[in-house]
Amino acid sequence: MKKILILFLLLGASVYSYCQTYADDAKKAGEIIKSKAFKNSYKYMITFADAQNAAFNVKPNTNYAVMFVYDNTKRPLTNFKGYLMSKDSTLSKKYSQTSYYAGETGMARVKQIRFLTPAFAGDTRPVKLEANPKATIYVFYK
Repeated sequence: MKKILILFLLLGASVYSYCQTYADDAKKAGEIIKSKAFKNSYKYMITFADAQNAAFNVKPNTNYAVMFVYDNTKRPLTNFKGYLMSKDSTLSKKYSQTSYYAGETGMARVKQIRFLTPAFAGDTRPVKLEANPKATIYVFYK
């Protein structure tokens, strides 16, 4: 009797894991990200869906949080980074950031970049984001 019960429990668990999809997990991860960002006084800026490259403009003296949500089913090697778009390569290198692990929900894993922009002349500066593998990218600021 115990063997049959264990068999049905394992069967149920395997069916549940098979029915789980990345799209559902990514949507759930996005909702969690937004609720946590809003709790920490961040404001929503933009979302890039299923992107490898993205860009946005930053303002001086502003704190930014960039979240990358990607499919982790095949355990890919990841390379998520953001850098200042500039003709001067040393300036781009100086203001570049790489991502770090932030969490996961089922098949969706999240990495993030946080940075504070310095005071600079002018209204905005462009920042380039690169995602490998493709990811849904959320940008928040405060």
